[in-house]
Amino acid sequence: MPKLIVADENEGRRNLLANTLERAGYDVTRAGTLRQAEGTALATMPEVVLIDGEWKISDAIDASQRLMSDPEFAFKCRIVILSRNTSSDYLTSAARAGVCEVISKPVDMNKLLAQLEKHSKKQFVPPPADVTNAAGTGGGGTFDVSMVMSDGKWALPMLKGIVTPEKINVDFINEILAQLGEEGIEVDEGLDPSLMSEMLRIALNSIVSDIDSTDASQNVTGSTLPSAKKSAKLGSKSQVKKVGGSSMEDILQNQADGIANDIEGIMDNILDEKPEMVALLPDREQVVIDPAVLQFTRLVAETAHELMWDIGRPGNVKDLTLMTRIEDVTEMLGDVITSLPEGDEEE
Repeated sequence: MPKLIVADENEGRRNLLANTLERAGYDVTRAGTLRQAEGTALATMPEVVLIDGEWKISDAIDASQRLMSDPEFAFKCRIVILSRNTSSDYLTSAARAGVCEVISKPVDMNKLLAQLEKHSKKQFVPPPADVTNAAGTGGGGTFDVSMVMSDGKWALPMLKGIVTPEKINVDFINEILAQLGEEGIEVDEGLDPSLMSEMLRIALNSIVSDIDSTDASQNVTGSTLPSAKKSAKLGSKSQVKKVGGSSMEDILQNQADGIANDIEGIMDNILDEKPEMVALLPDREQVVIDPAVLQFTRLVAETAHELMWDIGRPGNVKDLTLMTRIEDVTEMLGDVITSLPEGDEEE
C-alpha cells in the first residue's frame, strides 16, 4: 500500500481529501502544518507528499525545497502541490524547488488519482516547468558548486590540505584496494601501493595546476598579475601563500563580507524609501453601510457555510469533482464570515 502525506492547514479539506485517498487504497498520514509534514516525511519516506499550495504563514515552495535538500528523500519520494496559482513564475519556482508536479485547483479528483498512481510507481511525469537551461538550477538532492561560491576554485585550499603524503600513502591505497575487492572488482596483486599513491597525487596536481597557477597570480584587489612560475604542487613541503589568502577561513570570510555588503546596500535602499501619502476620503465619497445589512449578510453567510459543510461530509456526495468544489465554497464562505465585523464594529 503506497504511503502518502496530505498537508493542508484546513482540517475539513484535509480530512475530505485524505478520506478519498484512503478509499483509493493509499496509506494516508494527515499533517496540519508544513513543519509537521516535513518531519513526518523525513521519518517515514512516503511515496508522495501532497501539499496544498495556499498557507497563511508558511510557504509550500520553501517546504518542498527543504525536503528535496535531503538526498534520501529526493531519491525515494515525490512532491505534488495543489495550487490555484499556475503562473509561469510559480511553476518555475516549484520546478527549481524539486516539486514533481503542480495540479491546479479546483482539483479534478479523477485526474489527481491518476497522477498519484504514476508518482507512487515512480513513472515519468513532466516537471512543472523546464529549468534545465536556467542558471542556478538543480534537481532535488543535487549540489552545484558554482551556486555556492561563483566557481569551484574555492575548493583548492581544502584539496591542498587533503592531498598530502601523510594522507595519500600506502595505507590509504591498501584500504582502497580492499574496498575494491569487497565489491568484486579484480585488482592486479602485483601493483605497488607506494607507486600508486605517488601517481594519484601527481594526477591531482596535474588537474588543478592550471587553475591554481591562475589564482596565485591575483592580488588583493583582484587584478591578474603575470605568472612567473607554476604554483607549488599539492602535497609538497613548501607552498607559497597566495596574496589574497588561500585558507578556507579567508575564503569564507571574503564571502561573508560580500554578503554583508550586499545586505547593507539592500537595507539602505529599504530604509531610504518614503511611505506613500495616504489621504482620507471626504465625507461625500464615503459609503454608509446599514448595520442591519451587515448583520443579515453574516446570517446568510453562516447559514450557507453550515449547509455546505453538511453537504461536503464524506458519503453525501459521490462525484469527486463536485466534492472538491463544495469544499472550496465552504472555505470561501468561512473567509467571508471571518472578514465581517462583529459587535460594535458594525456601528
